[in-house]
Amino acid sequence: MAASIGIITNLKSRRNRASTARIERLRDSLGDDVLVRATSSLDEIRPVLEEFLDAGCRYWVADGGDGTLNWLINEGAAILEERGQWDRKTPFPVLLVPANGGTIDFVARKAGIRNHSSRIIRTLVDAVRAGREFPTADLPTLEVVGHRIGDPEGTLGFRRLGFATAIGGVGQKFFEQYYQSSNPNPWTIIQIALKAGTGHLMTYVPYRGFPWLERWKDHGRHLMSGTRAHVIADGTALPYETYQGLHVGSVDVDFGTMKLFPFAGLPGKLHLVAGAMSPAEISWKWMWLVAGRPVPGGTWHEFPGECLDVRARYCEVLDPVIDGETFPGLDHLFVQPGPVVRIPRVT
Repeated sequence: MAASIGIITNLKSRRNRASTARIERLRDSLGDDVLVRATSSLDEIRPVLEEFLDAGCRYWVADGGDGTLNWLINEGAAILEERGQWDRKTPFPVLLVPANGGTIDFVARKAGIRNHSSRIIRTLVDAVRAGREFPTADLPTLEVVGHRIGDPEGTLGFRRLGFATAIGGVGQKFFEQYYQSSNPNPWTIIQIALKAGTGHLMTYVPYRGFPWLERWKDHGRHLMSGTRAHVIADGTALPYETYQGLHVGSVDVDFGTMKLFPFAGLPGKLHLVAGAMSPAEISWKWMWLVAGRPVPGGTWHEFPGECLDVRARYCEVLDPVIDGETFPGLDHLFVQPGPVVRIPRVT
């Protein structure tokens, strides 16, 4: 029997780690016309997607959060290109369904998908079997292309599609810590932000010898330290050496307690952020990020654009975070608009 829906579950996602039995029940309850495949490592994703394509699956369901969806898009893109079935210029040829299986699920939020993953999957299966179609949210992506340290000079072996990336500065260090949390959630954002701000202020406290105080100070220093880089935004070289903000988004992002990239979504444009600001100033300007407003300041550049080119300075290493996944070890990258992906509004 031909399958129209392929569901890929990430056993390492926060919710699925505690409920592998749920995945077995899901597999048993849906029938032979729905492929349910569980993965526990990145190496297992590609064979699963090849199986989905061979079976003719029109819908790919990412049951595991934004990181799972990111790997699904990128592994799928590579397979489709190798098979000559996609050129990256047209919309992604498979309908993608984020099933609210992760920590934030900002892509599902943007597409208007609100329900629990089990209900989303059941609604999708019932509708497909009945021949019903869903309206789609056509979301623009961004493409990150870069050079890994150690690769031959002039080669750009890193290539990644996504919806939001923190290349350096406060955002990259913030999300690096956020996803290292044992139970990241929207309130973790506020906790890290407050700890960073107060930690920086504590660096002015002359008292020493208290381990907890020194750890707090180190946290503030690290998060506010910035990234040393040469940056070109939409063809204009910026004059700063250290950046507190190096971020790009293709869609506006709602983290529940913080909103980002309000300029994203204009046709052919990305929301670019390239900001240089002192640690003292950025430590109290988190309120603008929480409110979803561009951070004010003459050296903070935030606008709709098409390309951000970043080269690390002074042996700096770029470890961009893309849709919650960290990709370490680059020294040069640029971000440009990517293709559109189509997400059915399964409600």
